[in-house]
Amino acid sequence: MIDFKLYAITDRHRCAPTPLVDVISELLDAGVTAIQLREKDLSDTELIQLAQPIAELCRNYEAKLFINTNAHIALEVGATGVHLPANAESVDTIKAQTHGNLYVGCSVHSLDAAQKREAEGADFVTYSPIYPTASKPGYGPAVGIEGLAKVVENVRLPVFALGGITPTRVAECLAAGAFGVAVMSGVMLPTGAGKQARGYLCAIARL
Repeated sequence: MIDFKLYAITDRHRCAPTPLVDVISELLDAGVTAIQLREKDLSDTELIQLAQPIAELCRNYEAKLFINTNAHIALEVGATGVHLPANAESVDTIKAQTHGNLYVGCSVHSLDAAQKREAEGADFVTYSPIYPTASKPGYGPAVGIEGLAKVVENVRLPVFALGGITPTRVAECLAAGAFGVAVMSGVMLPTGAGKQARGYLCAIARL
């Protein structure tokens, strides 16, 4: 069951020199209950080494961990699910390979893509970029709140707003029908990650 409203996405380069596991520990302490490990430049071996202590942390906090792209690594480290990029294979293929043991989230950048992923059996989607953002170059212009509302109205899946989301923008995203918000640069910080996460969680709790 998708029961989280804040979906924190990792980028260990942004929070350097603080180790990613320390930043995640801070986020979990602050009350974050869902993390996507998105470290696409690592080999499988490196990713497993990074993921294992993070998976253990998430279990201790009863938080959900999603591994970007690699379903086999998600299974190996005992993650909750896998998160598929826009151009990845179909959700039903992944669910068949993993015997339905993983939740599957998907990144989408259009209504068509969201409807396609819903038909394949995705558990939720992140839709981006809602606002202009430096961490999502190359994904086309920001779709805005109107674009977000259009996707929400035309799929039954939980839709997480992603791209340029700040704590002050949470309210309008949820008012447009988003199930929750997904953030990367907003929480991947060398210092103060937990404080920032609390800002998002407080904004969500107010609604």
